[in-house]
Parts: sequence; structure tokens; C-alpha cells
Amino acid sequence: MVEGHVVMIHGLWSSPTTWDRLEQVLRADADLSGIQWARYGYPSPKLGIPFLPRRIPDYDDIAQALDSFVQARVPDDGPWAVVTHSQGGLILQRYLAWKVNDGRGRDLARIRSIVMLACPHEGSDYLRLFRNVAGFGFRPQTESLQQFRTDVAASKRTVLNQITNATAVSDRTCPIPVHVYAGDSDNVVRRVSAQATFPDAGVLPGDHFSILDPAWPGNVTAETIRRHLVTDFSAPAPSAPVPPPVEQSTITIADSSGFQIGNSNTQINRIDR
Repeated sequence: MVEGHVVMIHGLWSSPTTWDRLEQVLRADADLSGIQWARYGYPSPKLGIPFLPRRIPDYDDIAQALDSFVQARVPDDGPWAVVTHSQGGLILQRYLAWKVNDGRGRDLARIRSIVMLACPHEGSDYLRLFRNVAGFGFRPQTESLQQFRTDVAASKRTVLNQITNATAVSDRTCPIPVHVYAGDSDNVVRRVSAQATFPDAGVLPGDHFSILDPAWPGNVTAETIRRHLVTDFSAPAPSAPVPPPVEQSTITIADSSGFQIGNSNTQINRIDR
């Protein structure tokens, strides 16, 4: 049995209730009975209401609010993991990129596993014309789902270089297993976008929504998430880089002797007369 926390992040125009059926199955798994489940919710309305002192938050707003959620809901003495659906994966990547670029990569060392389901890493052209005609394309969240977004691409590149392919924990790196999946019949986020260039990529039965439904014929999403959580939580925690060895040498100056300690950056010299 593994122990820890799992944070679940929903997608566009959705809510934490999107996880109801999947979480019910995962909670019933004996190997996951030590897991505490938490759902991160954020405002994602289809339309904003004008003339009110309230706006639709963008990815940066939601990512930094996720940090506050984690500090409040996830104890700081144990491991945790993240499972996302659709846009939730982009929000998580913005959070991870913000952390490492801000020099706080060590804050991420307790994250043991990430599973992204149907995440539009390369954007989504589904109903693109409808979104633009209806004005949805100018909302901060739907705008970020357009293809070839430089800010989305920058976050993904940071995650690949400083998270997925990292080898040690530092201020700007933190190795975390990232598993990405596309739905085999998903017409909202196609496989090339959901998998992108992540090394651990696969396909699961279902479309963009039924990938979360354990009752869907052939659905194996719960079993897949379970496998990753058990494996990744059981693996050794990531470590900090090993400092270079300290060099020591003895020198002789005239009739004096002493020693030198240091590496290529710093030397400490002592001379005994």
C-alpha cells in the first residue's frame, strides 16, 4: 500500500466534479487506500460578465493559486502526485515552469508522479471557428488553447528540460516522472498534441470525456493511473546533486610548508613557518 496525496486538476469549462466516477474507482483500490485525494478547482466559465470587478483568471493566475492550494491542502511532510485532464495539464506545466524558473525547484521534490490525460500540449483546433465567432477565442483560457502559442510552448519546453529530463534536484531542476496519454477516439485533442515530445507517452481507450469514465467499454484509465502511482510512490525520492570532491595538496615555499584546499572555484591556502 502506498501513502501520500494526489491532486486532481480539471480542464476547460469544467469543475472538480469531472473526477467523480474515476476517483470512486481509485478510492476502492486496496493498494491506494493510503492515498488522500484532493481536487483543485478554478473558475473556467464559458463567458465573462462585463462591468463587474471580476475577470476570468488566466493560466498564470491559476498556476499561482494552485501553489496556495497545495500549501493549504497537502501536508509538507509527505509525497504527492498530480493527475490532470485536458487544460489542467497546461495549468500544471505553467506551475512547474514558474517554480523552476523562479529558483524554487527544490519545492517540487515531493512530487513523485504526474499523469496528464488528453492535454493539448500543441493546442486544439476543435471548434476553432465556433470559438472565434462566438468570441470565446478572446477569453484568456480559450486563447491559450490555440495552436502555436509561444507561452504554452515555453512552459512545455521548461518542463521537458528541467523536470522530465532532469537528473537531480536543484534550484532550477527537479526530476519527476511525467506520463502523458491521448484518447484513441479523441477529436478535441488529437494524439500528436496530447503526446507532443514527452518520452513516456501512450494511448488510452475513450474520447476526450469518456477517457475519464470507468464504465466506458474497454476503459483502463483507473488501472493505468493506479500503476503509475504505485510504481512512482515506491521509487526512491529524487536527490540533490553530489558536490565536486575537495582537492587537497601540499606545497613548499622557500623554507615553509603548508597545504592548499579547494576546487576550481575556491582555494584556501595555509602556510606554516
